Amino acid sequence: MPDLNIRIRAGSDETKTQQIFNQVASAILAGKLGPGDAITSERALAEQLGVSRNIVRNALRRLEDHGLVEAVSTAGRRVRASKKRRATGAAGVERRDRLAAQGNSRKAKGKR
Repeated sequence: MPDLNIRIRAGSDETKTQQIFNQVASAILAGKLGPGDAITSERALAEQLGVSRNIVRNALRRLEDHGLVEAVSTAGRRVRASKKRRATGAAGVERRDRLAAQGNSRKAKGKR
């Protein structure tokens, strides 16, 4: 598990949650954390930073909301693959859309 090297700055204009979110997001976007890398547990990160577990949990949930990390059952959280890697490709999406449209047009023809 890579060291996140997060630092909480006292007297910052940002909340502790925002500081954690920004630093983890920056590490992911800079490639310091790659797809599939485990994120330090809430408890360990809270102890390391000297903050409550709720602060860390809120930051990690915001990272999930932004699609940067994902919860992996009881194993914790991992960095998600980038959207480019996760996507099936535009052709796959277009094909499904065309098939759905064909199914809808067939249903409409049957109702006429």
